[in-house]
Amino acid sequence: MAEESNVHIKLAGAEVLGLFLVSIMAILVGMFGLGVFDDLSVIAGVAALVGTGLFLCTIVAYLNENILVSAAFGLFAVFLLGFAAMATPVLTGAFEAYIAAEIYTIFVGLGLLMVGIVAFAQPVKILPIFLVVAALAFVCLGLWFDMGEDIRMVVGLLWTIASLMALYMATAIAFLVVKGKVVLPLLIKA
Repeated sequence: MAEESNVHIKLAGAEVLGLFLVSIMAILVGMFGLGVFDDLSVIAGVAALVGTGLFLCTIVAYLNENILVSAAFGLFAVFLLGFAAMATPVLTGAFEAYIAAEIYTIFVGLGLLMVGIVAFAQPVKILPIFLVVAALAFVCLGLWFDMGEDIRMVVGLLWTIASLMALYMATAIAFLVVKGKVVLPLLIKA
């Protein structure tokens, strides 16, 4: 009988890199929503690069058998990789593009919400809280295509909060790995 073994890829943690990438993208969307800048091409210009990075993190998380991280990063990666294709017809003002973008974005939010609900079953409670906030940010972003400027500030605030949570989680996980103990709380329940 051959002995089976699981091989895990340890690349300084796909979770940490992925959360930093999510934070970078989320702060751009947050600042756009808060009116700090109004040029959507700033976001579209980096979306594919961040999406590619998140896709690679998704693969590593999958190989490490981390289903929650691979599902969450995978959803976000697919959204970002399709963002430029989605944003271009929206910027031309095609009504059908607004409807498609709204459905696409809200569906990603609902997917993240489902992953967040499942994540409540694991011991790190900050993860499901983050996923629920990110899901709300996606749903509100989708509604923005319908509601316009009425919801822009809410979108900006939710995405900024999501960015700060992702940045905090990445830093807390990095400290945990480097120090071997919890330095910044991750709301771990036994």
